[in-house]
Amino acid sequence: MKLLTFLPPRGRSGHFGALLTNNRVLDLNAVSGPAKLPKTMLACVQQGPSGLDAVRAAVTQAEATLKRSGSVANSYGQDEIRFLPPITPGKIMAIGRNYGAHVAEVGHAAAPARPGGFVKLVNCLTAHLQPVFNPPWNNTLDYENELAVIIGVDCVDIPADRWENYVFGYTIMNDVSAREVQMMESKDGNIVVGKNFPTSAPLGPWVVTKDEIKDPHSLRITTRVNGEVRQDSNTSDQIHKIPSQMAWYSRAGWRAGDVLSTGTPAGVALGYKGPGSWYMKAGDVVECEIEKIGVLRNVIRDRKE
Repeated sequence: MKLLTFLPPRGRSGHFGALLTNNRVLDLNAVSGPAKLPKTMLACVQQGPSGLDAVRAAVTQAEATLKRSGSVANSYGQDEIRFLPPITPGKIMAIGRNYGAHVAEVGHAAAPARPGGFVKLVNCLTAHLQPVFNPPWNNTLDYENELAVIIGVDCVDIPADRWENYVFGYTIMNDVSAREVQMMESKDGNIVVGKNFPTSAPLGPWVVTKDEIKDPHSLRITTRVNGEVRQDSNTSDQIHKIPSQMAWYSRAGWRAGDVLSTGTPAGVALGYKGPGSWYMKAGDVVECEIEKIGVLRNVIRDRKE
């Protein structure tokens, strides 16, 4: 299933929804299912199999109605809604330098010996089709298309060989970066502001439940800016695979609904050696696409102080 959070027409708060086969969004907050339905994506994750089973039953019922009558009540076209971040996690743990060609393009001689990176703050989240605002103090706005894992269970110190037991699903995160500040901070051994400013974490457009992605290490990952392909790789090229990433960061403890962002492939603006610049500017449209998930699309705007 593809599950999302959205603002319905004339709505004032987020609703929990599911994408139907006709690409309309079923409003799960407005339907009655065979069992009590979770009200939010986070509640669905936290409830475990019972919450997901209730959602699945409601979607199955809606699909049967769609097949029988050609339409479903309490559903919207995607152009009628406003996408919101599909989940609001407790924390976002991000992996850096996790694709070999990306390690080389940004000037590092060797890959890190273990999964490592930084924390992405939750107040940086924004959604599919919402603007990404470039801060007035930054001239080097960069994109990083990343497969994001939604943690499904509270856990600590998990064994890497049982990692799938702790996954709820997958989505896309664009780890937007202010490179000037990031590089300055990294010299002091920390990265905070360069990775954490308002709208620097587009997430979505929805979460795909893990049963629909049998192998997350075999997905094409592509980024386009104004239609020009910048990144084109496969998650099979990750240096540290998802099991080792999840196990390493589980030392800090995972909570259901947390997000693990698994690193970006080569093709970022920081590594571009050709004429001109690949850094994003106001008016640019960035599209992060991952096979079996979809496309996360945002427009760049200048943030005025």
